[in-house]
Amino acid sequence: MNIQEKIVAIKNKLLGSGSTASGTFSIIGSLPNACHSLCMSIVSILAFIGITINILPLMFLQTYKLYFWLAAFLLTGASLYFFKKQKKPLTRDRNFIFINTGLLTFGLPFSFIVDYMDFFRFIGLSFVIIGLFLFFFGKKFRFVDQSVSENMQSIASASPIFTLSSVLFALIVGGFLVNQYMMYRLGIFGNMGASVVSTTTSAMNQLSQMKFTPFDVVLAKERMDKNNDGICDACGMPIQQCIDSGQMDCTMGGNKNGIGILGSQHIHSDLKVYVNGQALDFAKPEYYMKSSFMHLDNNQSKEDASSVLHQHAKNVPLWLFFRSLGMNITKDSLTLANGQVLRNENGNSLKFYLNGQKVDELDNYVFQDLDKILISYGSENDTDAQKQVSSVTDFAKNH
Repeated sequence: MNIQEKIVAIKNKLLGSGSTASGTFSIIGSLPNACHSLCMSIVSILAFIGITINILPLMFLQTYKLYFWLAAFLLTGASLYFFKKQKKPLTRDRNFIFINTGLLTFGLPFSFIVDYMDFFRFIGLSFVIIGLFLFFFGKKFRFVDQSVSENMQSIASASPIFTLSSVLFALIVGGFLVNQYMMYRLGIFGNMGASVVSTTTSAMNQLSQMKFTPFDVVLAKERMDKNNDGICDACGMPIQQCIDSGQMDCTMGGNKNGIGILGSQHIHSDLKVYVNGQALDFAKPEYYMKSSFMHLDNNQSKEDASSVLHQHAKNVPLWLFFRSLGMNITKDSLTLANGQVLRNENGNSLKFYLNGQKVDELDNYVFQDLDKILISYGSENDTDAQKQVSSVTDFAKNH
């Protein structure tokens, strides 16, 4: 080998090493975005079959997702440059480019394409499947020599022992799985596109299977996407993914007092609301199951249906129940479903009782199992108030 051939060999070796190195590092750079997108997709799919997961230890990397993606993009570009410059391109580097392109597409960090992310994930996943398939099974492809004549050179045929149908099969399976996920995201498996959420304990004993109501979806977006850009303010992922995993408050926001994941508990309390001496009747269709987080059930007993609150998550404040009914409650006022606002005025006052004891407010109270809650508005004296306290039912213990 002469000096020129040695220089060419060294150049090709450097180009191959550069392509491999940049390809490897671009995979690492792509992973924080693509991995989190994939994890959130898995969370959604698992929720559909009865498992909710809310622990993503690498969540802090999402703060730097754009920088990771740009670094991966530049390194993939470098890989492509080195690959093109090689005299004999390495199959390994080609596979890296396929995988990197797929990961970059799958983990696109731009909020303005959030409505089309399922399409980009399908395309990205397809490229990753092709790259991985070639990476692990590419060596099983070989060229079959076909002799044209004894005096002619052998011509390499592109007929692989591991047939092209195997590649197509892998793509079909991958496409089917992605399509199933897209159908789930569109709500085809549920009624009216509601998000199916099911939660289990660590021992995998199912607690409940619930759906976000339209009210829950609106409130979740209000709490997690305050600027209404379709992206969760806490974790930076599409807001629908947080909703799909059962979150009213994103668990990545560091808010330990936030509303828990739907299904994280199931407890009950008894409730009575009086207005000017008359108990409000909640045993009506328009009041049932307005929120899956806290609601009234349509039970056989009218009094039971009117008074037993069901709480299906941790840290759910009482105001959420009233708001789900089109009402509102604060320390100083009670707004009824017809829009009438009752305030402390003209000898009337709003009074709160918890387990027979008068308290200053209840709007932000998170009730405990079997609590007895009374909210009363009017000019009642102590004797009347005690009669109302005694009228609070004791049905919660039967649920």
